[in-house]
Amino acid sequence: MNTAHLEEFLFSGTSVNPRSRQVTTARVLGRLRRRGLVASTQRLVGGPGGGSARLVYHLTEAGYRVLGTLDPAFGRRRLPPRSSLFIEHTLMTADVAVAFHRAARTHRGHAVSEWEPDWQVADRVGSSVVVPDAHLVYATEGSEIDAFIEVDLGSERPSRFARKICGYVEVYRAGSWRTELPSWPLVLTITPTVSRATALRRATEDVLRLQDQLIAASPLEFDFGALPDVQGPNGPLGEIWQVAGRAGRYSLIPTPPNAMRPTAIVANERPEPSRAPRLPSPAARPAVKEGYGHSNLSNGTRDGT
Repeated sequence: MNTAHLEEFLFSGTSVNPRSRQVTTARVLGRLRRRGLVASTQRLVGGPGGGSARLVYHLTEAGYRVLGTLDPAFGRRRLPPRSSLFIEHTLMTADVAVAFHRAARTHRGHAVSEWEPDWQVADRVGSSVVVPDAHLVYATEGSEIDAFIEVDLGSERPSRFARKICGYVEVYRAGSWRTELPSWPLVLTITPTVSRATALRRATEDVLRLQDQLIAASPLEFDFGALPDVQGPNGPLGEIWQVAGRAGRYSLIPTPPNAMRPTAIVANERPEPSRAPRLPSPAARPAVKEGYGHSNLSNGTRDGT
């Protein structure tokens, strides 16, 4: 993470002015560095999210050991590589995490209840064929968005990404994930640009056409958004997502029944008994484009049940 990410986590939703945010964040980082718990890159890094270049901070081995006293999983964590491509990818992943946290803090009753990095998600998926970059559970008063996160830097051909989609289909069919996950999550792919998101959506649709019989009886769904839109005024909850097999843009949150324009929900919902009733029913939302029977509109369609 860079200092902008850390400032967001520490002070988002508070009345602290920008200068005080910067000073306090610098002091916190200074204390952590002196204790040997975090370290920084040797040069400034801008990152995919744009903006001025900043130092990038990461946990040291001692930092992981301290976290291990709170969560044993961190105590077993090995330090990841520090290549320039890895740093750019990690910064973009942090951009996405911050965007969802910001959305939760600006919407009453919302919360990021889970955010697991790739090395934790690997255990949940139960396969080395494909490992998502993160696992997100975003809770509202009436539902939950359960999603795997894929961060794409635009550095590989769409055909290679298509092979990753084939991997997701293979992992879903294998079923080993069922011991760790109550249902199969939505797959959200975030790209640097809208044109890249469109290219990956089309590549995914080519894969799904070959899997039509499987997809029609499963909750597999793949959505694509551009990082500038995820970070934009409407954030990740806005109508910014392209959905493989559907035309138009969609929101991750269902539109209230009295809204003027219906919005398709593109997320797995896991409403809890203690929460408010769910919003619109799947029947009230736009139909899936002909040729694609997959949908994540309700628990009744997930896992073919």
